[in-house]
Amino acid sequence: MQNWKNHIFGLKDVVIFSLFFLLIGLLAGFFLAPIKKGLIIGSNNGNKYISKEESDKDFHEDLEMEMNELR
Repeated sequence: MQNWKNHIFGLKDVVIFSLFFLLIGLLAGFFLAPIKKGLIIGSNNGNKYISKEESDKDFHEDLEMEMNELR
């Protein structure tokens, strides 16, 4: 029973424990930080769906503008 009181952690043990808990802290912080600030992880850049007809109309208008600029 007295052996556990005499155990002294070596440098190797301290380094391993420190790195382990540092890694756990980094992972926990990485996953909990967005939740704390109420952030949404994803692509929310404001793009919206445009139908093919609207896309073609915009393309033709742009092309027509460019052709008028070249004249």
